[in-house]
Amino acid sequence: MPSGKVHDRITVIAAVAAVPVWYATAPVPVDPTVGLALLAATLFSGLMLSPDLDLNSSVYSRWGPFRYLWWPYQKAIPHRSKLSHSYFLGPALRVVYFLVLAWLLLRLGTWVAAQFFAFDRNALSRQATDLVASFWHRYPDHARMTALGLFLGTALHCAADSIVSGIKKRF
Repeated sequence: MPSGKVHDRITVIAAVAAVPVWYATAPVPVDPTVGLALLAATLFSGLMLSPDLDLNSSVYSRWGPFRYLWWPYQKAIPHRSKLSHSYFLGPALRVVYFLVLAWLLLRLGTWVAAQFFAFDRNALSRQATDLVASFWHRYPDHARMTALGLFLGTALHCAADSIVSGIKKRF
């Protein structure tokens, strides 16, 4: 397998290269924020939601104090399994896991804040959930490029692993 640094370089180069390809094929008028969504999602997927989150890796460390939130994922998902290193299931699983964690942290944070301030924490949670859920309908081009970027970040990682493993087996 390539090192974490090699995976990071591949991710950054491919994410930057994907934007001009998108731009050349995007319908006119071109909205540059859609290209930015592709770039950001690919970088986030490759650098923060990498398949190597199932290891105590540099990707895991990037989460800083929040890295411990990925500990259950590490224990539940065997390294290089179809659940982590697949082109579609892996990123979908990590995105769902991330969204559930974000929602749980929101609920915990609003519960703590509600101990000091009076506000409707359930309404705030519903608004956040509705915002995420409506993203696909409100911004379809952005949502498609975000989804593509999330899958592209993982695909780059899996392809690099497969190529290097194939070369090692051959030689």
